[in-house]
Amino acid sequence: MKILCTICARGGSKGVKNKNIKKFLGKPLICHTISQAKKVKKFSKIVCSSDSKKILDIAKKNKVDYLILRPKFLSNDRVSKVKAIRHCLIKSENFFKTKFDFIVDLDVTAPLRAN
Repeated sequence: MKILCTICARGGSKGVKNKNIKKFLGKPLICHTISQAKKVKKFSKIVCSSDSKKILDIAKKNKVDYLILRPKFLSNDRVSKVKAIRHCLIKSENFFKTKFDFIVDLDVTAPLRAN
């Protein structure tokens, strides 16, 4: 069974500016989600989608399997997350040349998860 883990992190935020890269417990917020994703050994691949090069640079340093620069038309606050996840799936299946059986999306803004 192939499971794709998506981490979708927009650069723009109306409430808290740059929230996905703000430090939380000494690390950028997105690092906590990447770390948790890596602990789940059932994920076949972990991918990060963002319209922000800063976010993608952090994801690259944290060694996710694939970085996706999200197009502008999928990067505003009126676009549903499902559309961003679908874009991740299509790009990932093309990149890895495989079909995934399941997708698990981890929210960056929920860093405190039980192990």
